[in-house]
Amino acid sequence: MPELPEAETIARGLDGQVRGRRLLAARCLRKGICERKVRYPVGARVASVRRRAKKVLIHFDDGTTLLVSLGMSGQVRPRPAGPLPKHTHLLLTFEGAEFVYVDPRRLGRLAPPREATTMLAPAEEVARWCEERLGPDAVDVGWPAFREALARRRGALKPLLLNQRVVAGIGNIYADEILHRAGIHPRARPADLPEAALRRLHRATRTVLRRAIRANGTTFRDYVTPTGARGDFGKLLAVYGREGERCRRCGAAVERLRWPPGRSTWYCPGCQPEPEEI
Repeated sequence: MPELPEAETIARGLDGQVRGRRLLAARCLRKGICERKVRYPVGARVASVRRRAKKVLIHFDDGTTLLVSLGMSGQVRPRPAGPLPKHTHLLLTFEGAEFVYVDPRRLGRLAPPREATTMLAPAEEVARWCEERLGPDAVDVGWPAFREALARRRGALKPLLLNQRVVAGIGNIYADEILHRAGIHPRARPADLPEAALRRLHRATRTVLRRAIRANGTTFRDYVTPTGARGDFGKLLAVYGREGERCRRCGAAVERLRWPPGRSTWYCPGCQPEPEEI
């Protein structure tokens, strides 16, 4: 968290509130995620706010781009009345609007592509970095590019979906939901799957992510949109976090694997048979 749907929701919300407004001030409160020595484009107007994979890109009319990597818990939200929220790292003041970047786990980065000591880079440099290091965007990828990214790979499918160089934007939550919707076991290998299964996976990827975007993403604890709303996709989760509960499709009990290393994977053994059965 946040993943592509949350990043898209943040980007759309910010774009609607700050596009065309001048940046009046930027205040870095904690070193590491942001850097105090960076010269922000104070006086420049926001040209647009867009998303690439899990990253939010704030484009200014002076040709610079602020790249926001949200990490595991980063969020951009309106500054509340009174004291700044705990774990606030950056305060951005625009004409008529003020936002804070909050990151309790400190794994995000308000940084440029090349190094963590600057926050801004020319827009073309940010675009080049994204193209060099990120695979096709998961919600927009067409079938030929999706097949090219995955079809011949011998590794297990769940880690491949999490690999941002393969398909960009998917994290643990939506990987599990996509695989369940496609009816594919997380340990299945793309190279062993028939084309029909890969096509199901492609459709499931786009469908799940688009539904999550419409729901403003998923809120488990403190994620909110730039308007302060919670994400509602948690009500629609089919398997993620539902160990022991009944699958809404087939009635089997949802199971949890402590895999890949350092993560958990939820799946339905009824809908997602072991690889040798596919």
